[in-house]
Amino acid sequence: MCTLPSPSARQKHNHDRVWKLDALSVFNELQKPVSVVVSSVYEHSHSPQGLKNVDRFLFVNERCVEEYGEPRSQEECSRLLSSMSEDAQEKRRTWLTKAAMGRAGHQACMESSQLLMPAFSGVSLDSLSRMVRVDSKPIKVETMPGRVENALLHVYEAEQSSPTDLRVSAMHDRSPLHTFLFDSQGFLLTANKAALQFCQAGSDPSDPQLSTITLRSLFDVGSYPGGAEEAQAAYDEAVNAVFNLQVECHRHTQPHISKKSSGNIKWAMIEMWPMQDPVTGRPATLIKRYNISQQKELELQLASQQEALQRHNQELEQDSVAMHEEQRKLEREARSLALRLDAVLKDKFTPRTSFDADTPIDKTLKFLQKVIAGHAAPVEVALELYNILSESDTNLRQPVGLENQLLKNSLGSEVGQSILQLLQGNVGATPQVGTHVVAEGPFSLLHQPGEGSEPAAISGLSRRSSLTQRQLDVFIPANLTPDVERRLHDAENNWQFDIFGFAEATKGFTLSLLYHHLMRQAGIIKELGLDETNLCKYVLKIESGYNASNPYHNSIHVASVLQMSHMLMCHGGVLKNRAMTRMQQIATYWSALVHDHEHGGVNNDFLIKTRHPLAVTYNDTSPLENHHCASAFRLLCQPEYTYYPVKSTLDAVVGPEVQTQMRSTNVNQVMGTDMKKHFDITSRFQAAFKRPVAGSGPDVTAVDSSMDWDAVKPEDRTLIEQMVLKCADIGHLAAAPCTHKKWAYQLEEEFFRQGDRERSCGLPLSPLMDRSTQGGMTRSQMGFFGIVGIPLFKAMAELFEDSKPMLDGVLANYHHWEAATPDADLPS
Repeated sequence: MCTLPSPSARQKHNHDRVWKLDALSVFNELQKPVSVVVSSVYEHSHSPQGLKNVDRFLFVNERCVEEYGEPRSQEECSRLLSSMSEDAQEKRRTWLTKAAMGRAGHQACMESSQLLMPAFSGVSLDSLSRMVRVDSKPIKVETMPGRVENALLHVYEAEQSSPTDLRVSAMHDRSPLHTFLFDSQGFLLTANKAALQFCQAGSDPSDPQLSTITLRSLFDVGSYPGGAEEAQAAYDEAVNAVFNLQVECHRHTQPHISKKSSGNIKWAMIEMWPMQDPVTGRPATLIKRYNISQQKELELQLASQQEALQRHNQELEQDSVAMHEEQRKLEREARSLALRLDAVLKDKFTPRTSFDADTPIDKTLKFLQKVIAGHAAPVEVALELYNILSESDTNLRQPVGLENQLLKNSLGSEVGQSILQLLQGNVGATPQVGTHVVAEGPFSLLHQPGEGSEPAAISGLSRRSSLTQRQLDVFIPANLTPDVERRLHDAENNWQFDIFGFAEATKGFTLSLLYHHLMRQAGIIKELGLDETNLCKYVLKIESGYNASNPYHNSIHVASVLQMSHMLMCHGGVLKNRAMTRMQQIATYWSALVHDHEHGGVNNDFLIKTRHPLAVTYNDTSPLENHHCASAFRLLCQPEYTYYPVKSTLDAVVGPEVQTQMRSTNVNQVMGTDMKKHFDITSRFQAAFKRPVAGSGPDVTAVDSSMDWDAVKPEDRTLIEQMVLKCADIGHLAAAPCTHKKWAYQLEEEFFRQGDRERSCGLPLSPLMDRSTQGGMTRSQMGFFGIVGIPLFKAMAELFEDSKPMLDGVLANYHHWEAATPDADLPS
């Protein structure tokens, strides 16, 4: 620590003392460089961040002039400060501010180029960089009679920095992205940790192994087609460019063998900048090496496509010459024939580059929209529609050529099969005759239903045979904890509600608490005079029907669906636009509560293939969804769980007709969660609420903003009810990325468990359900988002603009999966 000298041996320095200019000469006695400067930082509209520094020297001692030269003029100082990097200017401003505010003095350590170069003529950017420690203290100086100015007294002292520190500092000043520093002989001077790990030479810059790393070794790791000769040529070219030609930056593209993917060629970019070694002052070069594999692959693909296009063009020119005479004679006929032939053979001979979700009805409506708008309809389009509609097996509410699209596009065969199974089921699967499920686990307790009994449930679930008053008290305590209350209020308003945090805080009662809270906050319990005790018993009984050992289809998933249904109705514009009635809102809460009741962790296809009693009972038609709804309603009919008032003044509200309507809503919503009905529902929804836009092109459709919701037909309201629960059922696609990823991997594990059961039953394993292969259903996320998720949520957001935050969340998660492709294994 440098000690600031006292102006008098008999007088202690006083902060309030005012120095005379001639009294400053006492600092000539100090054998260290000293300066007294009026430094200021003021607003300036033409400088970075609107700030500018100015240094005006009042005094420099003789030692300072000897070491650093004469002070620069204010104009020169200001010009040099402006030429410095913004980072360097900010460091200097921070130092001056702290120095001016520290009455007891301030000490800093800075690069000489940052500290001294703008102020003294003897220091330049070409000077060897070194660390300088400066002790600063604010003082007052009488610069002219009656005028006292605040100044800073600086005492400078050169730091004894190690060569490694100087080089690392110089590398960082040029760019934090640089990883190596070599001298002109190719010997390594220093490198950062990532670079050393890449070279397998440890992480200590002083390690003696550094001597084994040379500039040439960076080129030797490349896998050049020409071998060592090509590597030597690349090295020679780089050395000549940097050290002889002094180019600003030399770039070299290097192929190499991937460490992760055996045998795969990856690409790296080596960038080299010339500079001076801050220790010796000799020529050196900065190196940065980073991955460009994806860019290179795209370049190669583009080059290949261009070559193919050129060959194709040449072939076309040759064919054109050969057929010129015949083309002149039959021009009209040939053009018409070509159009018709193209329409007929389009699906068989033209590969699709993207998924076409249009159903035959969608295509027909678009064709009619063009005709209505007065546009000439191409004959090939009419011919295509004729061929589609004339096929005996055409499904009018399913995308045209769905199977071909999924199995022959870029998704991959197994991913396509998985999505096809989800949307269509195992159409060709043969059920196992004469046996039910014999696999271990939740299915080991299946029983054969007796005559008149309910269908065999998917057993293995924890069940409560009765509910005590103590259990009810635990479920609805007099005072919930502040944390649970806060989370419940958050569930009312948050599109990305932390369902896993809520489940952790409400173990065993997650679904029950949330359902009761939403019913009470909505005023439904009081409005309908519901029996709250029986309501609590019922929701606890329903929650006990969800198997906690299921990774995905458990009560936490159902609570998430319930919360998202609430958000869509109350904050997504559904209730605001009167698209649903009060009774439909109440029914939707119940549908969300029970929509996966007694789910056994396997899908409908598994039940059908194994001839499970549920599949037999419901004739292979949505056995799970039928059971969810039926079992939950069967409980509601039992006296101890019936919470609707039997006789009251509210009979008109919940009378038989209204209850019938509510049950119809429940059945339609729960049955609509079967993904086999996905395209049927979404196609009808789009057809019901999208109309051609007046005065626009024939292909332009949009939701009618002036829609009279009171005039909407009952069957169209049913579609809205179904869309609300469908969106909520896969609502984790719109959750926060960490929540969505957790659900995705839990669903993958549930799929793997079904695959294990299929293997134990001797069944063919369903696509993406074999845990012994690389990756599971998470491989299908991009396809599921593009084919199912995004179109579904987009359709909902177009009709109800307030639900756009949900669509934004879906798109954000889609981009997370899109960016999750593995990167090459190169240090950056």
